[in-house]
Amino acid sequence: MEATLERVLSLFRKSTVRQRKKISRGRQTRLRKSDWPLNLPLVRFSERSDDIWTLSDAFQGVSIMGENGSGKTSGSGKHLARKFLQNGFGGLVLCFKTDEADLWRSYLQDAGRETDGRFFGIDEAFRFNFMDYETQSSGLDLAENLVTLLVDIASIQKRTEPTGSEAHFWLPQKKKLLRNAIMLLMLAGEPIQLRTLYDMIVSAPKDPTQASSGDWQKKSFLFGLLEKAHQAAVNHPEWKLIVSYWMVERPALPSKTRETIDADFTGMFDPLTRGKIGELFGTTTNLTPDDIFNGKIVIINIPVARYREVGQFAALIWAQLFQRAVDRRAYTPPRSRPVFLWEDEAHYFTIEQDALFQTTARSKGISVVRLTQNIPNFLDAYGRDGKHKVDTLLGNHATKIFHRNGDPTTNEWASKVIAKETSYRHSISTRGSIHGAIGLDSQTSFTEVEEDSCPPKEFIGLKNGGKKNNYIVEGILFQSGRLWLRDQRWVVRKFSQL
Repeated sequence: MEATLERVLSLFRKSTVRQRKKISRGRQTRLRKSDWPLNLPLVRFSERSDDIWTLSDAFQGVSIMGENGSGKTSGSGKHLARKFLQNGFGGLVLCFKTDEADLWRSYLQDAGRETDGRFFGIDEAFRFNFMDYETQSSGLDLAENLVTLLVDIASIQKRTEPTGSEAHFWLPQKKKLLRNAIMLLMLAGEPIQLRTLYDMIVSAPKDPTQASSGDWQKKSFLFGLLEKAHQAAVNHPEWKLIVSYWMVERPALPSKTRETIDADFTGMFDPLTRGKIGELFGTTTNLTPDDIFNGKIVIINIPVARYREVGQFAALIWAQLFQRAVDRRAYTPPRSRPVFLWEDEAHYFTIEQDALFQTTARSKGISVVRLTQNIPNFLDAYGRDGKHKVDTLLGNHATKIFHRNGDPTTNEWASKVIAKETSYRHSISTRGSIHGAIGLDSQTSFTEVEEDSCPPKEFIGLKNGGKKNNYIVEGILFQSGRLWLRDQRWVVRKFSQL
């Protein structure tokens, strides 16, 4: 009788434990769909309890580096992407490779989120009239916000131009051109579109003689806008400045100066207003960055490897508008959904503005993940005087994962980032002779030295996955301000490619 009673109690206790576990799992599932506290565990890098990487850690930025074939995309990159999707993030993915969109299709499928995927590309149905979107979002500062947006987007092709005194001349001139163009369209009651801006610039007078020519005035699109705006804008405080710019100041510029100022924008506006690309960005809108806050994953399937500069412009349009939308939203954890910006081959997409955005990313609920092969990629992209820009950008990524790399510049940089540590070396010196009266006299001394915590050689022999390594990728994990096992600043962690 007692044995039977004990079995019944045992079964009851086991049933209760199972029920509690079931309830706990149910609560966890609901939590990750509707609540995202900053201490939410996202990644467990190993079985150790102190290897947990939280939502707050993700918001401080992630940089992943490794040579071609090192496994950065298929290893740590894949691992983080899956965790973001499994935890209900919304996201924007910029594509360099032609197969990158298909890779994200597989990620979405594995996470059960196929219906959240939004593939923005040539053969897709989605459209984004970004000028109209920004016009509706900017409010009172419309003109200046549009000026800054277009200058930032165009800068992707001019990151190598000089800084210093030369930049202090060209940048204000470029902004002045756009400011006067946008203000004229507003005063004329015309929609602000890329094609219209292009037509204004190319139809503007090239010298003072042409500006006063009746024949030019009859044919010029720009002069037609000036006539249209005259009646309504004659009393506007900026009207005289606008007329003076287009009809006096600009025509008086040396031709090479004027052409240099125009080149950034005519080179960008023209391809973005033609054919399928023109349809994507210049017609209607059925997909915007705001959809990402509702859990959509927008993949910009206009890969740079195929579309070159157009692919870069398309990616920058989405990235900059997304960052602006992130800055505008009121992020209130745990109720606000976390979002991410994903840039593989990141050196093709980053501009100077990104470093500033990264400084406030944590407070806006966004995780920015940038993957690249090496430091020279960024230095080449930013060109002369670009080192401090690269240091500023990457310095604002608290979590860094380094995969196998044979580039000495990157390995030395990574070693310096991880910093040095103090160690003590002892030495023994001996003097005298075994034949002397007092024999040998030995002395022991200790010396304090600063050595690389993670020497450059550590990055060379990491496993890069594939069949020979059982599809295991190794990466050196470093997070600013964090100590790992045995108070180490860095640890080697394994990532499965399967």
